[in-house]
Amino acid sequence: MKNKIVNIIIFAVAILDCLLALFFAFRFDDQKKDNFVQAQQIQSNCPQLLTDLQAATTETLPAVVETYQTNLRNFNDSLNSVQLQKDILYTYLSDLKSLTDEAKFEDYKANFATRAESLFAKCDNKQALVDGFNKVNSFKDLESCINDVEKQYNAMKQDYLQNRNYLKAANALVGRADMINTSASETKKTADLTDLQNDLKAFKSNAKLENAFIFVAYLLLGVTVFMMLFFALTRIVKEFKTSYKILVVLALFAVIVFIGYAIGSPVLTPSAIKAGLSSSGFKMVNAAAFTLYVSLITALLAIIGTSIVSAVKNRK
Repeated sequence: MKNKIVNIIIFAVAILDCLLALFFAFRFDDQKKDNFVQAQQIQSNCPQLLTDLQAATTETLPAVVETYQTNLRNFNDSLNSVQLQKDILYTYLSDLKSLTDEAKFEDYKANFATRAESLFAKCDNKQALVDGFNKVNSFKDLESCINDVEKQYNAMKQDYLQNRNYLKAANALVGRADMINTSASETKKTADLTDLQNDLKAFKSNAKLENAFIFVAYLLLGVTVFMMLFFALTRIVKEFKTSYKILVVLALFAVIVFIGYAIGSPVLTPSAIKAGLSSSGFKMVNAAAFTLYVSLITALLAIIGTSIVSAVKNRK
């Protein structure tokens, strides 16, 4: 009876999630997908821009556009400064990776002071990088220094790409508002501004619906995993001698997930950046994908193996 109740609950939650997904799919305008993604990026970085545009009138729109054009120009200047620091770090990292043997390392270390003066001339973190390399006393210790610099570079690169994507999205939105603002017809200006504000309102409601869909999906996954573990562990406790294989399977599953997370790259891809994933979140996605692939391959091998064993037994 309890199992039936649990199955009904899981089934009901699954149906709710499917309905939310279908509702989201039917009301979502695929032609405005890029605009929807842009609005999400702006919402994460500068929600005030969306709020100001939604509250704007044809009279206040010029001031709103001018304010954010100025802000975005300043933001672009700051990003250019970050790009310079990123490029310096990339060049330094390339230097270190080119030191493939003891002789090259010793030669680079002997001339490092001169190289550092030119390479780090405009670097904000010059002294820390110089001190970090000066602590490397031998070629075998170089790998640790490379790993530290690479972590700094990857973190800076990810932040830079995320901010650059936001800037692109914000410029596109402000550019659309500016086109509305420069319209000669007051009637057309009013109509276009209303369309823009309706789009932004729809994007916000779609984002809430998407979040609800994701929440229910995670809830369903959590409930399913919890029930699976609960009943598996209950059976193991009650019938340990006959159900130890379940414990082995669970342990192997945990090992697969751990391996997937460990080998998952923390470097965000363009699509991951677009989706707003963090490094840890992206590693979890990699772990889930790795676990799925291993599980599918294992299942296929098990089916094939079982079929072969059965065929051999039947022939006997």
